[in-house]
Amino acid sequence: MDAPPDPHDITRLLAAWRGGDGEAREALMQRVYANVRAIAAQSLRNMPGATLSATDLAHEALLRLLGSELDWADRRHFFHVAAQATRQVLVDAARRRLADKRGGDVQRVELDEAKSLATPESDAQLLRIDEALRDLAANDSRRAQTIELIYFGGLTRPEVAAALDVSEGTVDRDLRLARAWLKTALTA
Repeated sequence: MDAPPDPHDITRLLAAWRGGDGEAREALMQRVYANVRAIAAQSLRNMPGATLSATDLAHEALLRLLGSELDWADRRHFFHVAAQATRQVLVDAARRRLADKRGGDVQRVELDEAKSLATPESDAQLLRIDEALRDLAANDSRRAQTIELIYFGGLTRPEVAAALDVSEGTVDRDLRLARAWLKTALTA
């Protein structure tokens, strides 16, 4: 993954863009896009059966990032917003595919092509995970952020520790407890 964006540089570029500097906007988009693309690629590695390409996922997530607040407070805030945008794109795509499976957009597909398509089971599972993560966030937001940053944000354990300003041991504990919580929620 490319080096994370420097929060001071992002803040400077945002201020210049707000001041009418079009070059600052372009520099900001290039800096942020490289990171969003890397996050998208990592997220897709964690999502077998996803039908979006990393580029499509990055473009859609970036559009959502641009539609949200642009005043990212720090590196942690940037990664959290990017992971949330990526997760939401994947969840929305799964919802659309499930609606299509119910006859929304019937198309003939060759057998070889069908092997690469996401299954209704994987889409339904992604929606259950999304709901369980929302429930977890209501009970323990840091553990939910840890899961989101690893699985949807594509960060490593050390990167999550730095982003959340906790130790790697805390990340490991949060992961263990969050996974156990999610397993229980998903089997209930």
